Amino acid sequence: MPHHFVEKETLIRANKAIGLGLVWAGLVACLVAAIVHDVGRWFDAW
Repeated sequence: MPHHFVEKETLIRANKAIGLGLVWAGLVACLVAAIVHDVGRWFDAW
């Protein structure tokens, strides 16, 4: 087994973790934006 294979697998795993982190961060950002939008509309209705 070549030594660089372990490094490549670690790099792939890190890229997947970063990608999933970005996806989750995007989902959380959308959720927060939706909540802020709804709360803003509630206050505008008063």
